[in-house]
Amino acid sequence: MDLKLTQGMKKRILVILVALCIGVTGIVSGVLFKVSVIDSKELSAMATDQQQSSFDIKAKRGTIYDRNNKVLAQSATVWDVIISPGDIEKNEPENREFICKGISEILGVKYETLTEACKDTSSRYYVVKKKVDRSTVEKINNFVLKNNLNRYSVYTVENSERSYPNGTLAASVLGFVNENEEGYGIEAYYNSYLKGTDGRVITTTDAHGNAMPYDYSARYSAKDGNSLVLTIDETLQYYLEKNLEITVSQHKLANRSTGIIMNAKTGAIVAMATSPGFDPNDPSYVYFESDRLTLAKMSADKKTEEEILAKKQEIWGKQWQNKAVSELYIPGSVFKMFTCASALEEEVVSLDSTFECSGIADVAGTKIRCWNIGGHGVSNLTEAMIRSCNPAFIKIGQLLGVEKFSKYFEAFGFTEKTGIDLPGEASTIIHKIENVGEVELATMSFGQSFQITPVIMLRAAAAIVNGGKLVTPHFAVKAAGADGETVQEFCYETVTDAITEETSNTMKDILRQVVEDGGGKNAYIEGFSIGGKTATSQKLPRGSGKYIASFVGFSSVDNPRVIAMCLIDEPQGVYYGGTIAAPVIRELFENILPYLEIYPN
Repeated sequence: MDLKLTQGMKKRILVILVALCIGVTGIVSGVLFKVSVIDSKELSAMATDQQQSSFDIKAKRGTIYDRNNKVLAQSATVWDVIISPGDIEKNEPENREFICKGISEILGVKYETLTEACKDTSSRYYVVKKKVDRSTVEKINNFVLKNNLNRYSVYTVENSERSYPNGTLAASVLGFVNENEEGYGIEAYYNSYLKGTDGRVITTTDAHGNAMPYDYSARYSAKDGNSLVLTIDETLQYYLEKNLEITVSQHKLANRSTGIIMNAKTGAIVAMATSPGFDPNDPSYVYFESDRLTLAKMSADKKTEEEILAKKQEIWGKQWQNKAVSELYIPGSVFKMFTCASALEEEVVSLDSTFECSGIADVAGTKIRCWNIGGHGVSNLTEAMIRSCNPAFIKIGQLLGVEKFSKYFEAFGFTEKTGIDLPGEASTIIHKIENVGEVELATMSFGQSFQITPVIMLRAAAAIVNGGKLVTPHFAVKAAGADGETVQEFCYETVTDAITEETSNTMKDILRQVVEDGGGKNAYIEGFSIGGKTATSQKLPRGSGKYIASFVGFSSVDNPRVIAMCLIDEPQGVYYGGTIAAPVIRELFENILPYLEIYPN
């Protein structure tokens, strides 16, 4: 039977067809809009990721120089060896075992490790070995060329390796960096200047994943970091470390020693060391013998790997710590110079003032002994300093009073960090002024009952002898670009008027006599003009039998250019500052004063 379409039916079919066309067109348009507009960035990134392979070119860190342009730290170009399991699978799967065997023999890497890595064919970047030298790179390149291998199956990428040509020299100052540009010391503090900007190589592939010609690759070169010139003097640093090392050996220290040499007028630190130190070329090695014995015992006792690692991390933290900047100590009698200077400045004492010592002082019912049990009898101000008489300085502190004592404690910078350009500077621990009673004032007057860092002490001592200027201890002189042009010159704050020039001159002469006639006589060098003050401080808790011996010395007395200190922490046997710390500064000055063109007269 013939089916005839009526006019109405034809119209309905046409409407349906038109509706279907509009619907399909709308769907297609919606999909196209979503792909081209809404999801364009995401899809473009996915396509780019599929079509491009990229890797970083590590920038070289800037070189660190001493003040005479001798290299303290530098970076050299090395290379990482890379294989691309994905490219090997696509371009030459038949060579997979051959490539793994050849690379294994050149680099000394296990063959099984490489064959296992090649199973991940989605990967195009597997690091076989990091930081190989140029000769090894040449062997890899010859292997690829000789066997006509795909240039993306095996290749090398530039990297950078940090080295410290002087080994342990200035390690606690320079610090080190790990592969993530994280570290300690100057390397960390000035990382933004030294690190540079990494480059990048981007390689384009075709639809089948094959590498396209060089025209389709882009290389963005790395920008090397800036060099850094320091105030450190390699020669002075060597002498400081040599003398500290001898001290550690002679007195069998339980808690290391530290020393600083600084320009008394500017705050420029020419040497700073902690002994024993470490080698920044191999910072994870445990250098202190007692620490190695501790770890050996833990292994013998079959401690867990987690326990041993935790102990190692504790040891490393201390080993890398700069004792001069990050560790607090009770200063002891060296502080007497500040009590004396403050009292002279306030005119509550004079050179003619006298003090009586019977060997013990009664302060608000508390008996405080002098180190000399028999007492010193009657002393004038200079003699009190020469004899380092505790009761005399208790009396001087009482004459000052809490308010004025606190005023000068702050004026000499004891209440704040020095601002030295090293990370990890510790802050002073001291009583709040409202909590300072008669006994606290008495003990503080001769250097007990508070804790400071060695660098805070040396800055304050410099103000005593340089006319009252509170300088900023520092290392960096300037940063320079690859062309040698100065990028940044570093400037440092100096605060004047801690004390007057007149008081400073009086103190210098008193401290000269301490070296010539008093407890500092073991720092005396015939013909040279040297001043200084010794200290022997007991560590907390009281009665522990642990002591710190220290000495601060400067030269010359009439024109102080160099000031130095030595701190000996927990010596075994003799522990008096005048006996074991003053000789360290004498030996040091005998070597460095002529080098600094300070001559006998």
